[in-house]
Amino acid sequence: MPEPEPETAALRTRSLRTRLLLWLIGPLVAFLAVNAYFTYTSALQTAQLAFDRLLVTSAHALADLIRLERGELQITLPHAALEIYDGSGSGIGEDGPGRSRMVYRVSFLDGEYLAGDEDLAPYRERPPQHPLYQSMIALYDITSRDAGPMRMAALLQPVESFEGMRLVVVQVGESSAYRTRLAAQILRGTLLRQGALLAILLLLIWAVATVALKPARALARQLDLRPARDLTPVVMARPPQELKPVVEGFNGLLSRLAAAQEQQRRFVADASHQLRTPLTVLQLQADAGLRGDLPPEEALASIAATTRRANRLVEQLLSSARAQQTAAQEPAERFDLRALAEDVAVELSPLLAQRHHAFRLDGAACELVGYRWMVREILGNLLKNAIEFTPEGGALGIRLQPDGAGGAALTVWDSGPGLSDAMCEQVFTPFVTDRSSRGAGLGLAICMELARTLGASLTLVNGSAEPQDEKEAVGLRATLRLPGGVGHEKMPG
Repeated sequence: MPEPEPETAALRTRSLRTRLLLWLIGPLVAFLAVNAYFTYTSALQTAQLAFDRLLVTSAHALADLIRLERGELQITLPHAALEIYDGSGSGIGEDGPGRSRMVYRVSFLDGEYLAGDEDLAPYRERPPQHPLYQSMIALYDITSRDAGPMRMAALLQPVESFEGMRLVVVQVGESSAYRTRLAAQILRGTLLRQGALLAILLLLIWAVATVALKPARALARQLDLRPARDLTPVVMARPPQELKPVVEGFNGLLSRLAAAQEQQRRFVADASHQLRTPLTVLQLQADAGLRGDLPPEEALASIAATTRRANRLVEQLLSSARAQQTAAQEPAERFDLRALAEDVAVELSPLLAQRHHAFRLDGAACELVGYRWMVREILGNLLKNAIEFTPEGGALGIRLQPDGAGGAALTVWDSGPGLSDAMCEQVFTPFVTDRSSRGAGLGLAICMELARTLGASLTLVNGSAEPQDEKEAVGLRATLRLPGGVGHEKMPG
């Protein structure tokens, strides 16, 4: 598996506080950018509206100055108006915001020049009725060779002359630079204020995150100082609501680790205790054979018997360890319970033949979903116990009964003596056996542990319980009731 790139690794190891800041900076910057854009457009629209109104007012003022003198239309500007139109007033400069120089032209509708800037292109169209100013006026933009972009207002004004009523177009305009510069100044001010606000917000978020994450850092320090063998639950005084699931989950993990550790310790102790005896017996039997205290054949037979018992003990210990540690991690499978019982019976058939037992297998095919090896282990242990405790030539068998809900009951019965009264209360306790038993006392304990893992139940009925039919003599009946989905969800058919 390739190692992550340094940048990717750095992203993964960033603190929660840094992640919080990064996740907040993006939306905040986007929000402020959108807000700045709308602020700029709004300021530009406001400036446009205000200056357009000024142009309209100026156009109306110029139109009111048109009069008939000596048979001709003339316009005379007062001194104050001349300062506005000839640029002698304070223009817009680098040192202060003033008004830019305005231009005007008065002409007839056909473009014939009457007054003002003759170089200004005449407005030859008929201005429409403006909805805002309630007059025939048009507002438009042009590009002048000298002044650059300009904003213009063209007012249609009827005037009385010797030739009758004539239509005059009064054009008033100014450079658009002042409006754009004013909107830019508003934008810069807005960006400066919003930048300062963003910096303050980030500092506040950093401070709040630092304070809010103090319990998490305290928990981390508590865990760092904890000894490796300390698996007691973590205790926090009034933990924050967000940390409660973390603490509870961690305590659950510690609890499972403590149980697994105790399970491992108990397994090692039990295994060392149980294996010490057969190994010691093997050593004594081998020494006796080497010294000649026993005939070689008898010494080898004793060693073989002890080895078989030790081998059975190791198998049971390994089965117990597997059931405790790996059962929940293994996949379930579909299997036929009848076929499984036949396999176990065939595997143990030498023992059945050796003791001349009469064996019966009753029941039809029955499919289940679950851990096949667990059911096989339980059935094998139960059948081995039945073979061992049934007198030679006695009857025993396996019976299968579907329960109608997708599960089944598996019963191993025998004609042996059953359990003693002392064993009835401790039958599933590990390493507890009858004196007559040659086992280690792990078989039924393992069966019960596997049955719990499967979600099944295991019961033992001792003595003269009611037989299923007249041919079935019952000494001990062990019944394993398996659910439809054994220890796992049902698999698809």
